[in-house]
Amino acid sequence: MKNFLSSLFSPAGLFLVTLLAARLMFTQQIGLELSPDEAYYWDWSRHLAWGYFSKPPMVAWLIHLFTKYLGTSEYSVRVPAVLCGTFYLAFIYYLGQRLFDRKVGLWAAFAAAASPLASIYSFVMTIDPPLIFFWAWALCLGWQAAETRRLKDFFFLGLIFGLGLLSKQTMIAFGAMYFLWLYLDPQKRALLRHPGPYLALIVAGLLIAPNLWWNVKHGWITFKHTSHHFSQQGFFFSGPLLFLLEQAGVVTPITFFLMIFVFFTFLKSKKLQQNSSLFYLFTLSAVPLALVFPLSFLRRINANWPFPFYAAGYILLAALILRGKWPPKRGALLRRLFFLGVLLGMFVAILVYQLPRKPSDFPPKVQRLLYKFYGWKDLARETAKYLEDDLFVVTSKRYYASELAFYLPGRPRTYTFWQGEIRSQYDLWDGLPQMLSRDALVVLKSKAESERFSVCFEKLEFLEEWKRDIFGKKRRVLIYRGYRLRECPYLGGNN
Repeated sequence: MKNFLSSLFSPAGLFLVTLLAARLMFTQQIGLELSPDEAYYWDWSRHLAWGYFSKPPMVAWLIHLFTKYLGTSEYSVRVPAVLCGTFYLAFIYYLGQRLFDRKVGLWAAFAAAASPLASIYSFVMTIDPPLIFFWAWALCLGWQAAETRRLKDFFFLGLIFGLGLLSKQTMIAFGAMYFLWLYLDPQKRALLRHPGPYLALIVAGLLIAPNLWWNVKHGWITFKHTSHHFSQQGFFFSGPLLFLLEQAGVVTPITFFLMIFVFFTFLKSKKLQQNSSLFYLFTLSAVPLALVFPLSFLRRINANWPFPFYAAGYILLAALILRGKWPPKRGALLRRLFFLGVLLGMFVAILVYQLPRKPSDFPPKVQRLLYKFYGWKDLARETAKYLEDDLFVVTSKRYYASELAFYLPGRPRTYTFWQGEIRSQYDLWDGLPQMLSRDALVVLKSKAESERFSVCFEKLEFLEEWKRDIFGKKRRVLIYRGYRLRECPYLGGNN
């Protein structure tokens, strides 16, 4: 990818630099509180490790890096998302212009930027911004390695593939689809007898090995958690329709259905299938989407799961719409629809950015999308009134633990009660047995919880009920003082 930077000295590069600056400014100015997941991953970043309860470590590593040098704030937690989301677009542009031309690359990047989900990933720091960043980078390196057949290129492909695996388990689909492409494309099949692809696997395997060893030592906890996503039983006739509607929402309806149209056009044309560039993009987009679709009969598919597959899909869409040999009238119609889809997406993206800036401009149901981002500072302020120097904080919910850890003065370590099984990273860290005989500030969701956990203290004194109406939804928290923590079934053990 030696021409990557030079390719950005173009109108596309100006667009991306401007977009990056605007996103950084937006993220700094909105003052949006951390969501529970963001605060949870931030708390991970204070305890660097090769693995965590539910996810690989990349999200924690990135947050740790940026908070170390920028200070701890909502902004510094989210800067990695801004960078990952913008470079994701840069890689889409680069691959589009390398496989076809600058116009295809530019419009593919426009279409990707116009996705509502891509807009969210540009300022909310979860595991997905690093995933799509490394996926798009691997997409570029995967083509380059297959084209040059140099071991150096396969080494770098393995490096980025491995970093993607350290971001989210979904990245394994990239490796599977890449080898499927090598097998299915007659022009690339000889690479299966070349050491390069296997070198990439070895490099990726070496990178992920410490995470696997961490899982071995912790009873394969991350894999057990992931398997729960596929344990849902039943048969859902409405599942496929819901899946399609949600995917249309993720990339906007016009763009999504044009992409489906392009996929079927590719399948019907042997001439298109003989083009390795198009075959590569199809295999890394349409094929994994087609494999996920039948799962929607058996369980609910989270709308964000297939999102990495669209990186190749945007390029394939732009290439066939803008450079395909269509009858004049159909070609003109398809181009108008494509441009309309991008404009619609840009309009929705603007609304996504406007919502946290001025929620009052939106209907109540839309405002409630921000529910999980509000109220945490206020809860921390209220809780801090009772937080004396000798008290520690314990709660029943990991999202209370993570938000209070971030927003309480001094950012103290927080704890959760053991509830019979490992439910979060807090159960792996444990530590409550070390607090025996100490007083605690206890933050709970309900009176039933206070009755349950009162056995852990000599006395549990009610302090305050904190209630807030957040965009029409109620959040209620009960605050107690627990005197002298004692042995009880909810302390857990040292891990």
